Amino acid sequence: MSQHSRRVFLGAGAALAAAPLLQPGTAAAKPGVRAGQELLRDTFGPVSGWERRGTVMRQDLPWETSLLQDPCLVYNQGGGPRFKLWYGSLYYVGYATSEDGVTWTKKAEPVLSRSIDADHNNLNQPSVVYLDGTWHMTYFGIDAAGKGRVLYATAAKPEGPWTKHGVVLESTMPWEDDYIYNSSLFYDDRERLWKIWYTAGKIASAGGEPEYICYATARNPAGPWTKYAGNPVLRPMKDGGWASLGIGGPNIRRTRDGGYEMRVVGWQADYPSRGGKLLSRDGVRWELTRANLDLDLGVTGGPEDSMVYRTFVVTHNGSDHVFYNVKNFRPGWNETIQLAVWRDRLPIVDPAKWTMTQGTAIPSGASFEVRDGSATTLGNSSGTQTLQGNVLLRALDYELSADVTPRSAAVADRDAVLMARYTMRDSYYYAGIASWGQKYAIGVMDGGANTKLAGVGSASDIVAGEKHALRFVVRGTTLTLFDNGREVLSVVDPTLIPQESHVGLQSSTGTGRTSFANVSVRAL
Repeated sequence: MSQHSRRVFLGAGAALAAAPLLQPGTAAAKPGVRAGQELLRDTFGPVSGWERRGTVMRQDLPWETSLLQDPCLVYNQGGGPRFKLWYGSLYYVGYATSEDGVTWTKKAEPVLSRSIDADHNNLNQPSVVYLDGTWHMTYFGIDAAGKGRVLYATAAKPEGPWTKHGVVLESTMPWEDDYIYNSSLFYDDRERLWKIWYTAGKIASAGGEPEYICYATARNPAGPWTKYAGNPVLRPMKDGGWASLGIGGPNIRRTRDGGYEMRVVGWQADYPSRGGKLLSRDGVRWELTRANLDLDLGVTGGPEDSMVYRTFVVTHNGSDHVFYNVKNFRPGWNETIQLAVWRDRLPIVDPAKWTMTQGTAIPSGASFEVRDGSATTLGNSSGTQTLQGNVLLRALDYELSADVTPRSAAVADRDAVLMARYTMRDSYYYAGIASWGQKYAIGVMDGGANTKLAGVGSASDIVAGEKHALRFVVRGTTLTLFDNGREVLSVVDPTLIPQESHVGLQSSTGTGRTSFANVSVRAL
């Protein structure tokens, strides 16, 4: 690799004596962060999370398309079966019931079909509330001109017949893109007020996926609805994380303390999407961070490996059950409805700390398993296998340490690195083993341009099964790599000086098998 004129390459040990090249006004840590403070720790022990139970509903009726979408439930209300579930299928809304959430009985015919101008092109995304003997539904309709709006219907029974009342919410602002959808209808019995959260705007590069979440209120669900003046109440993070490009698919329920829980779907880039959970005291003020992720992609090759879409949670037998639709490509484009149950002490990657990705490529499923205190790559990826950090580090200078054990027979597949000052998906420093064909290497990914900054030894010196206690120190413009307490490589580079960032762990080939353990980040 050719040297860039702005970079200075130093051998091991030299950089520690070099004068720091901090930019004016930079500091090692923000106020409140102490030198030596541990900012992140992960021993990959058991954590609370969603235990996936698999597919509970798929296409099996003549009217259904291959896409079963956006499940909505009413639990233990209105008599009859305990679970009542409505779902979309492009042009229809279907209905199913269950006593245990696992075995479902579908109504043979759709309960809602296209029949008016406002749902001429498409009809799906139901949201249902039962109140005083009446079933209330908002749903998404697209007219012949391609305008997307929220419509309203009522029924005396959950299976219908449903009476349509037309459009109740439509676009009134340019940024809404004539696309109002993903509604979550809610009746607040404390305020005696109807509330609705919905998606507005389209991500042009992702084929019309949601961009913003908004809020409105009404005295009557048929309207008129008053949009919140401060809309949108949620915007994408624009930080390269799991909800960087778009945020949508809200589903709302009350929390025990009287607040609100919102289930959301986040889009990282054009793809993929994942599920998250947010909390609010008033339903209007929400904080979205990477640590709100709680349902990542399923394993590559499984039914949940391309998209996790809209999630809906109910509490059954003392445990939260989440129903959600997912996308895969076996064969073609398929969406099924899945079930997961919240459990303690699961051997999974903690989604509050990490998002499982495949580097800067579009992921196709998870590439990690947790076992015996390690997160190990599966070697099943089409690109790199990466844990992208979800804990925001409010410090410029820190050290990232981890035990790294390569397990692959092929030398090239032993390439494994620690990632620091990780901001966007394609901007970070990295340091590790068997990288660039060398025993140790330090490099920078800057806006997608990958450059080796320094290297030493041969990758063939890295032995499969041998643990490396790596420590990557970033201090000002000095980057230093240690292995088993010994400094092995150092370099000065001024490219990335973010005041806040994340870290990451990566097996740099799609077929590599690497174990990461005992991860820690400390401020300097």
